[in-house]
Amino acid sequence: MSVKQHEPVAICRGVDVPESDKYGFTILRQGKQSEAFLIRFKGVVYGYLNQCVHMPKTLDCEDGNIFDETGQYLQCSMHKICYDPQSGACVSELCSGKKLTALKVKEAGDWVYWLDKRAISGIDRLLTMNPSQG
Repeated sequence: MSVKQHEPVAICRGVDVPESDKYGFTILRQGKQSEAFLIRFKGVVYGYLNQCVHMPKTLDCEDGNIFDETGQYLQCSMHKICYDPQSGACVSELCSGKKLTALKVKEAGDWVYWLDKRAISGIDRLLTMNPSQG
């Protein structure tokens, strides 16, 4: 008996994730609907659940922006908690030591893929793709 190989889940085209901007989408993760986003920072695409570690709010809940005014940090628009875009680590003293929940993603060819094992196996699913304008 052979095990069926599942494919990575295509989220969007790479051109849909501009530098220092976001691409929002909704996933089913651990049985719960969650907002998520992709960003491109210094040419590399990263994926995170869209939830601040300080309070259960999306990072862009107030003004739709996900980067701070310098373009160097991800920032919650409600309380200005900042995160390193490459690691998701909080750089604000209030939530020091905490991190955004990362999604394993990879840009290959013209597409960005979700590579989490649970997504590939169909346990977690991409529900909607919502191009977000920053």
